Amino acid sequence: MGLRPGRCYNKNVKKRAYTRVAKKVHRKNYVGGIPGLKIRQFHMGFGDRSYTHVVHYAVTEKIQIRDNALESARTTIVRQLNKKLTAQNFYMKLRVYPQFFLRENKQAQGAHADRIQQGMSSCPFGKVVGAASRVRPNQKIFSILVDEQNIPVVKESLNKVNAKFPTKMKIIIEENKDSLKSVGTTKKRRKLLKAAEEETKAAEATKAALKDAKKTVEKKDSKASTGKDAGGKKDAGAKKDDKKKK
Repeated sequence: MGLRPGRCYNKNVKKRAYTRVAKKVHRKNYVGGIPGLKIRQFHMGFGDRSYTHVVHYAVTEKIQIRDNALESARTTIVRQLNKKLTAQNFYMKLRVYPQFFLRENKQAQGAHADRIQQGMSSCPFGKVVGAASRVRPNQKIFSILVDEQNIPVVKESLNKVNAKFPTKMKIIIEENKDSLKSVGTTKKRRKLLKAAEEETKAAEATKAALKDAKKTVEKKDSKASTGKDAGGKKDAGAKKDDKKKK
């Protein structure tokens, strides 16, 4: 049996979410028999450099997106960017995870005596057939870090995958430093950035301490020099008085 159309699962966002961990319904804390995740990568490109702009690919309504749609769009975008920009000139991140599981109760089609269900225990509940991610309006699905001159190439590649999603999509372009930091890169990159920031802070602190120490030493030297001069003048005056007396 082939893959069912996405419209069978996209609009069911009002029903209770079916996941591995249920905080309110504890008897459903574990879900067994889950098919493998179809998404192969969440971080793509080269994240160990700085970029000027970030391009977001966001949804416009509340909906469910299956993992096969996300994987198909991801492969198409990465293939286009690798051809036109090479992997060293962009960094792309998939920002959603398909944590909700889809159920399906298979039915016998046709006038046959085939029996699929065994008894009536939870018969209409069905079994897990796939995974999907529930997204809210204006939520960002993909974020791509690029330089300003490469933005048209990214927009063209994103427009090619509009038909792969069950809703209308929109492109958001930002150049703020906060938005660039919010995307983040690989864990290793984040650790390196934190280590570099800590090193710079430590170096600045040591420089400030050295400056303060130099200032204090200079003040002490100036005070000592002024005291010696005053004492020397007094000694010379005393000698002159002694000569006069003689």
